[in-house]
Amino acid sequence: MMGTKIAGLLLTPPGIILLLALIGFLVQIRWRTTGNIIIGSSLAVLFALSLSMTGRALIAPLEADARPLPPASLTPDAAKKQADAIVVLGAGRYTEAPEYGTADTVSNAALERLRYAAYLHRRTGLPVLVTGGAPFGEQTPEALLMQESFEEDFQLRPKWAETQSGNTHENAVNSRQILAAAGVRRIYVVTHAWHMPRATWAFVNAGFDVVPAPMGFTTLGKGEREGLGYLPSAHGLALSSLALRERLGLVWYKYKFQIQPAVLPDKKPASAS
Repeated sequence: MMGTKIAGLLLTPPGIILLLALIGFLVQIRWRTTGNIIIGSSLAVLFALSLSMTGRALIAPLEADARPLPPASLTPDAAKKQADAIVVLGAGRYTEAPEYGTADTVSNAALERLRYAAYLHRRTGLPVLVTGGAPFGEQTPEALLMQESFEEDFQLRPKWAETQSGNTHENAVNSRQILAAAGVRRIYVVTHAWHMPRATWAFVNAGFDVVPAPMGFTTLGKGEREGLGYLPSAHGLALSSLALRERLGLVWYKYKFQIQPAVLPDKKPASAS
């Protein structure tokens, strides 16, 4: 697990760019012109990937098929025609948070997913499963942190907590074991829009009938759209890195787990009659 994370960091910005620049410096010792070209190219790529407009362009295809659920489809009667449970994927942890007495809690991204899951639960009445383990040997599995947040921040309680998974593939496989015992096959999958293609692949291949419930779409503020998006920024580099890392994840899942792109039924969400 650690090796995969390190490889992901080195193969996506800024890691890969720094590696190329280092190669350029080493090459420059013997072949100055070639080394300068490599270094200059690295800086140019870094500049381009640091633009918010570039990051948005790279992440847009990942979100292209992640359509928000229409509010009209989120009544108890309409929802039961599509799904029997809501599955919320973990998104990391905030480690040793000082304001909570150095206890671990959910990350901002995980809290966003829980917020949308709470919204869905309140609209549909469907039970919730939270999924996430302790991939780096942490004391508390991520799903239990999510359960705690769900209870304290939203006054709701998940029906199931899957605590053994370390990645999206394991989220799907382990959730299938829990929900199959409850007779649940049709699910809403809650995750960020950019993560939805890989999540859908994994859960469909695990045997679920999936209704994507994307949230956290990548949008640009007015300032970024009108000019600031063409200036380099840490936000722009983070968007680009996220998009490229997720694309790398799609390639890795297809190779490692023999997961094929999910083909979902071409149907509109049910609406209340």
